[in-house]
Amino acid sequence: MSLRFRLNLLITIIMLMFMAAVGYVMIKGLRTSTQEGVEAASRVTVQLLDTVIISSEQNPSWGYTHLVMLRFLEHLKHVRGTRISLYDLQDNLIYRSPPSSYRADVDPPQWFIDTLNPNEPSVTRTIRFGKLVVDPAPLGSIREAWVNMLDLFWIGMAFFILLNFAVYWMLGRWLKPMQPMLQAMNKMEQGDLSTRLPDFDLPEFTRIAQNFNRMGESLQASTEESRRLALLVKQTADAIMIHDLNGNISFWNPAAQRMFGYAPEDIIGKSVDLLTPASQKADLAQSMQQITAGRKVENHDTQRQTRDGRIIDVSISAAPLIDPITNEVIGDICSMRDITERKHAEEAERKLEENRQLTHLIQRHIEDERRSLARELHDELGQYVTAVKTFAVGISNKTKEKMPDVSANAQTIVSAANHIYDGMHNIIRQLRPGVLDNLGLSETLRDVVSTYQAQHPEIKINLTMSGDVDVFGETININIYRVVQEAVNNALKHAGASWIDIKLAVTKTGELQLIIKDNGEGMDIHLVDQSRHFGLLGMRERAQALHGSFNIDSEPGHGTTIYINIPKGRQV
Repeated sequence: MSLRFRLNLLITIIMLMFMAAVGYVMIKGLRTSTQEGVEAASRVTVQLLDTVIISSEQNPSWGYTHLVMLRFLEHLKHVRGTRISLYDLQDNLIYRSPPSSYRADVDPPQWFIDTLNPNEPSVTRTIRFGKLVVDPAPLGSIREAWVNMLDLFWIGMAFFILLNFAVYWMLGRWLKPMQPMLQAMNKMEQGDLSTRLPDFDLPEFTRIAQNFNRMGESLQASTEESRRLALLVKQTADAIMIHDLNGNISFWNPAAQRMFGYAPEDIIGKSVDLLTPASQKADLAQSMQQITAGRKVENHDTQRQTRDGRIIDVSISAAPLIDPITNEVIGDICSMRDITERKHAEEAERKLEENRQLTHLIQRHIEDERRSLARELHDELGQYVTAVKTFAVGISNKTKEKMPDVSANAQTIVSAANHIYDGMHNIIRQLRPGVLDNLGLSETLRDVVSTYQAQHPEIKINLTMSGDVDVFGETININIYRVVQEAVNNALKHAGASWIDIKLAVTKTGELQLIIKDNGEGMDIHLVDQSRHFGLLGMRERAQALHGSFNIDSEPGHGTTIYINIPKGRQV
């Protein structure tokens, strides 16, 4: 049974209960009205007949009372709500008033007649040579009440049917978003984590869609991360293994099999002592103690033993494996790199590459933190500033006439909130240019140059771009942007330049070239310790992290030129 049908059935039951209650109240009122009408008609009729009886007895010349009453009743005919019967002394019926002809074609059901019948007692008057009996006759009133009840019933039924159709249609319209939700859930269940829901007209469904989309994004990110980690573990050249606190191996990747010669089924469940030469037992125990204490082991050079007995030099990195529920160390995950043959030949290159990767990772994490901080500033602080401004505007409007000083203070708060809001947006722009994510590198550079130009109209800033510079990924875009930002800031703050020329080009060979030139004071490169100038050092590290080259050409009084070249294939 669908939700739409259940809701419609509930409303139908409520409507039926309401109609039953209305019918009960109406029948109760009709019964009371009928009873009061019959009682009143009986009293009036009896009083009228008593008057006729008394008048007849006071005027014997009119004749016998029962004959006088007969003539009176024949002239009177039907009296509403009563039936008058005249009997002689032998209880023979002489006359009975005709029944009501009002709505004679209406035939109420017996249960309705029994319900409304007041059951009033008959009234008897003994007269000379006869007897007069007045009985209640509510049938005419009951017929009229039945007609009214039927009219109300049909009106109620028509309203009931129309309301049911309207409610059913409206429920179908309101619950229409449920179908795409169910379809999205089915797709998600089948593994399509890219499924997303649109915004709906109803705010409740919109919130559900937003929560569903956030859940999908989180699951997709987690799944993608898990997939990348799985690929990394399978395809990496480093041996990766997981140990429990007793040193038993519970995971063994293909690289470990190639390095040590043990298949997973031969080594899983065995102790790591099997891979450790006797001379390294103490070193292994020390590493295990360090892991148990919750500390990491990073790039630790030691030796291990292969299945065929060879001793190889390895570099080990290990980290504690933490139970997310108890937050206790339950083992460690360890990676090993064979450095036997290339330990000396590649030592310098390895360190350089590690430094580059570390720099790149730090820069990426810094950019991630900047992006997260910018988002938090926009989402959290922005809402608070807006709320303060809204409250201040409300206070100002309410106190403008009665408390002008309070209103003026509130306006001051509004102005301060506006300044905070503008300052916050400037900080957000410095932390993370939103246009970089939306419009690409070229528009971002145009935007930053336009901003600098507006802030420093006395300085001429030129930007020239050639080739398709919008085809690069996030890493190259943010690094080029930061380099341009740092170089222009240096030229504006320290060089005293009157013009700055920025050229970004993609050559025919696919090389990315960035040249930033100014006519400022310049410097003697041979006398400058670039390792202590963090601006220059940062730009150099960004270029090298992209496997590019960084060169600077400057002389005192002849300005500064920065050259950055990133080769094809490294622009990721």
